[in-house]
Amino acid sequence: MLGFGLSLVQADPLQKYDLKSGKIDYSIQASGNIMGMSQISTVGKKRIIFSDYGIKKLEEEVKVEKQTVMGETKTNKTHTLMYMNGAVLYQVDFKKKIINRMKNQGMAMANALGSGKNAKETGMAMMKSMGGKKIGTDKVLGYTCDVWDLMGVKQCIYKGIPLKIESNMMGLKSVEVATKAEFDININKKSFKLPNFDVYDYDIDKMMNGTKSIMLDKSRLEEMDKQDNIEAKADAKKGAKAIQGVAAGMAALAKTGYDMKSNKKMTPEQEQVMQNAMMKAMGGEAKIVEDMKKDILKDANSEAMKFAKECFGNADTLNEVNACVDEGNAKFHEDEEHYTSWTPSEKKELIDELKQFEASIPCIKAAQTMQAMRQCMPEER
Repeated sequence: MLGFGLSLVQADPLQKYDLKSGKIDYSIQASGNIMGMSQISTVGKKRIIFSDYGIKKLEEEVKVEKQTVMGETKTNKTHTLMYMNGAVLYQVDFKKKIINRMKNQGMAMANALGSGKNAKETGMAMMKSMGGKKIGTDKVLGYTCDVWDLMGVKQCIYKGIPLKIESNMMGLKSVEVATKAEFDININKKSFKLPNFDVYDYDIDKMMNGTKSIMLDKSRLEEMDKQDNIEAKADAKKGAKAIQGVAAGMAALAKTGYDMKSNKKMTPEQEQVMQNAMMKAMGGEAKIVEDMKKDILKDANSEAMKFAKECFGNADTLNEVNACVDEGNAKFHEDEEHYTSWTPSEKKELIDELKQFEASIPCIKAAQTMQAMRQCMPEER
């Protein structure tokens, strides 16, 4: 929790820093006696490269830790490398010699918490809510930074970037401090180059359900990243609008005398008041309907929809339908789960749903109100 709270100061794909680009080298040192049982000594180094105000960032760290317990010393060396491209994270596993590509969950969470604000505003608000306090200023490499104290961890932050982090927890003292820093410099694509390892789609939800990671076509990664970032920005805007709408609806509902704590059913009039306030805050009914139509029609005309109709329509066995799932996930970067059964009736049900969706398109195109949109959807009739 502490790490997440601190990292939010610098974790949002829209703008993490107040500087366009930079390269920073750090030294890492830690030592102490943990509860009188374990003597630990750590040395290491870290480097950060970022561009686009932190939307793209590569972070690499190498550490050597010596731990002595009851006279026996063990040495452990760690090497980590992570590249963030907005909505996407690439995590290098040097032991397995692979790269895991995953969604940037920290970014999504920051967007949800920030309601459309940038990362600096969201992070500072989060730190304050957790008890963080600005306790002064300091200088690192000639840069004046604000010193924040949160739960015993002190950070010297320069325009969103921590140049020094100090902690003293359970007898272990650690210091991470910048030894070299260059800002607003030219950063090219080669600066973010990763090892030539195979890249896999890493989705923890799918893996928990028994779905294996899929090896990705490296020639498509740039295109996939671009698409994921477009979708993430659109989702962030929609999420911010939705939160504004909910807040406006709840405020309007409270003015009708409705007690939120009562758990009583709202009257039709109260429901209408809340709905009207929400739609007004989100741009009005016409704007909401238009946005909904665009999203639905985009899905209807997508290559993924065409693929689903053809592949699933020709799948007669469980293996065949799950092969469609795997191909679709890899081809369109989807996250659909495997089927556990695929009977003729289940196949017919899916095909019927696709046909019903196609049949509703003319109605959706003509709809001008929310009520009309509901009438286009079979389950809403």
